[in-house]
Amino acid sequence: MNLLSLIYQFLIGGAILLAALIISWRSGDYAWNNREDRRTFIYIILGFALYLILHILWQLYATAKI
Repeated sequence: MNLLSLIYQFLIGGAILLAALIISWRSGDYAWNNREDRRTFIYIILGFALYLILHILWQLYATAKI
């Protein structure tokens, strides 16, 4: 698995995650005004970003580029 396929997978996964968040927001399942919903949304985005960064570092380490 090379780095481009990894980035492609995360772009597709990110697009699906974004679509799910937009659909749930538009349907009224969560609101930005609610503190708990806002915190959950931020945790989801930070978790996705952290997983992406760690996965890229792992891939670079596996290919001996770092």
